[in-house]
Amino acid sequence: MTTLRINDQSTSKKQPTDPLKALPPELVGDIFHLWLLDRLYPLPQYSDSQLPTLLCRVSKSWRDFVHTSPVLWAHVIIETSQGAVASLHVLQRRLERSQSAPLFMHIAVGTSPDVDVLRVLFAECSRFRSLTLSVVDLSWWRDTMVGFTQLRKLTVRTWPKPGVPIHEYNLSAIFSSAPCLRCVEWQSTTDPRPVEVIGHQLHSLDLAVSTIPITRILELLTVCPNLRNAAITFNVTDEQTPMPLRERILLRELRSLYLRGSMHLTCLLESVQAPLLSRLVMHWRQYNDPTRGLEALESLLVYSPHLENIALDNFLKTEDGLISIITNNNNLVRLSVTAGSGKLITQRTLKLLTRHDQGNQPLPRLEELVLRGEVSVPDEVLLRMIESRTSPLDDVSRSRRACTLKSIRLHRWKPMAAGTVSRVNAICEERGLKFTGMVSPCDEDD
Repeated sequence: MTTLRINDQSTSKKQPTDPLKALPPELVGDIFHLWLLDRLYPLPQYSDSQLPTLLCRVSKSWRDFVHTSPVLWAHVIIETSQGAVASLHVLQRRLERSQSAPLFMHIAVGTSPDVDVLRVLFAECSRFRSLTLSVVDLSWWRDTMVGFTQLRKLTVRTWPKPGVPIHEYNLSAIFSSAPCLRCVEWQSTTDPRPVEVIGHQLHSLDLAVSTIPITRILELLTVCPNLRNAAITFNVTDEQTPMPLRERILLRELRSLYLRGSMHLTCLLESVQAPLLSRLVMHWRQYNDPTRGLEALESLLVYSPHLENIALDNFLKTEDGLISIITNNNNLVRLSVTAGSGKLITQRTLKLLTRHDQGNQPLPRLEELVLRGEVSVPDEVLLRMIESRTSPLDDVSRSRRACTLKSIRLHRWKPMAAGTVSRVNAICEERGLKFTGMVSPCDEDD
């Protein structure tokens, strides 16, 4: 038997196999498309402007294949300032190569837009599936730019100059001619009034606003009763917090709610009712009244019996508030809490989460626990909680609803003793627990 050695001089170098010759065309097309998406997203504004023509430079066969693959030309990222597009003919040819494929457009419009380029782009608006508009103003908009019949997602980003109007009302032409629009992201200092045109058909709304009052956001939610996902980033910092609405806004389909901002969002918490809410994420800043904040949150949660995932960043200020969340939301599968300052998390919380042989236990379905904060809890208390939550269910509870802990993350906790680290590592290996945190042992002589 002859052994083949890598450095054998008689071994000839093999040329790389051309996938176009070795694989079915459909599979090659999928590979090229996935490669393209990986290069473009999630930050298309920073992607290579030569995509997908880079593929065309490999060989003539690759170029011919790419030129006849419409989906590879359907993602258009373009700057439309004067002089940014060298040739209208090249732009038109690119759009033609996409044939009838739905288009995913990222259009940046500066202070001196090339109207001819915009006209060529929006002539294809009936094929737009997704549109991101980054604009300084919309005065260039024309009444003929209508008919967004395939549009499902619209993102509006504006960066206005002081004293220069944006003319955002022109966007009403998009909303009024987009019967399939389901997702809107509005990142602007201007009022998202055009959203009201089709609020009833939206499933997802992401508002990142800084100048409109919280009461205006509540008005928008009122005309969007079918939302399934809502994200609100709010920056107004006036000292006066508006009163909640007398009658709560019923968001019957809402499953996910993301809130980031100041104390004004308590008005929203006290004004919304979401019976199917399963995920709540809150990032708080500039808040000095923990009692009012907790009361506002609990007033929302009482109407949300199906909550499974809650993440609170710098919101809870006392451990009593954390314990209240744990004891009153038994369906939680994931709990994440970040302490802003002080001893929010002590052994009281871990003892509460420790399972016992008898009686009902808090959070029987908990699978993921994230605790961030400067905490000094005795090793044995932490270890007892972890062991009780990862033990076989027959040894802890016969309830079919009970689950074992699958992931725990601890941040800014004191180092553990070497014996505790060894035991945690053993639990991770034996019971499949994913543990992240301060796992390096401390100096036990200290």
